[in-house]
Amino acid sequence: MAGATDSTSDGRRSGLTWARIRRYGYDTLTYLVYALAIAFFMFPVLWIVSLSLRNEGAVYTSLQIIPNNVSLDSYREVFDSGILRWMRNTLVVAVASVAGIILVTTPAAYGFSRFEFRGRRTLLLAILGFQMISPIVIVLPLYDIMRTLGLTESHMGLVLLYIGLQIPFSLWLLKGYFDTIPTALDKAARIDGCNRLQTLRYVLLRPVMPGIAVVAIFNFVLTWSEFVMAYTMLSPGGEDLYTLSMGIYVFDNQLATQWTNIAAAAVIGIVPIIIFFVALQRYFVRGLTDGAVKG
Repeated sequence: MAGATDSTSDGRRSGLTWARIRRYGYDTLTYLVYALAIAFFMFPVLWIVSLSLRNEGAVYTSLQIIPNNVSLDSYREVFDSGILRWMRNTLVVAVASVAGIILVTTPAAYGFSRFEFRGRRTLLLAILGFQMISPIVIVLPLYDIMRTLGLTESHMGLVLLYIGLQIPFSLWLLKGYFDTIPTALDKAARIDGCNRLQTLRYVLLRPVMPGIAVVAIFNFVLTWSEFVMAYTMLSPGGEDLYTLSMGIYVFDNQLATQWTNIAAAAVIGIVPIIIFFVALQRYFVRGLTDGAVKG
């Protein structure tokens, strides 16, 4: 009996040992994949930072992440070129665009989520189909329309374009999030005497806020870095109207491409995006996780 007990105990210990080894191996492999993914995405950022700290002559001669001779000349030239003015213009356009997108798509997404009306599915599919069209394909017709309306060479025209182009994606994203909120909240608000607008404002707006934060982050990042529409609409108006992406393009001229200045401007332009994301990070993560599960 004692021998049988000992062999059973040894078997259990052996099984536990192999289970622990497999678990540690799985954890090690998981962390290794995470480390490779982080390195893959972080290397271009580190390389841009390294490039911005070099002299123009050391761009092609050194492959080191940390340059031997650190120089801030590129940052001085970028600030002297007016990057603060470009960032201010970009911030105005991005904030106005995000605010307009949220104001339009929030009640629209609520309506598509809660109301049943004729042609609802067809209209949703049409909106989705519009999202499939690349803005580059329709940039020339859009320019003709905006020129006819007198909205070229102005930030207001660019804001209206961004709002119109991003409504389909934002509408579908917010509608999916409204679908996760139980309709019992609507019924309770109607019993308490709220109309539809009051129900949206006082009852549903707070639980849907993480979804709105996701929409805000996506659209802020997109409008902050967008180039094609901004260049098409604003380039005839001069550098006073330039956004950040257009300003960076200034350093790629006919004489030479100033890589260190481009890198320095890119590093400066990344900072507001990081600050904006960190400020809304908890809403962003919550919005993605909550919106992925049907309530």
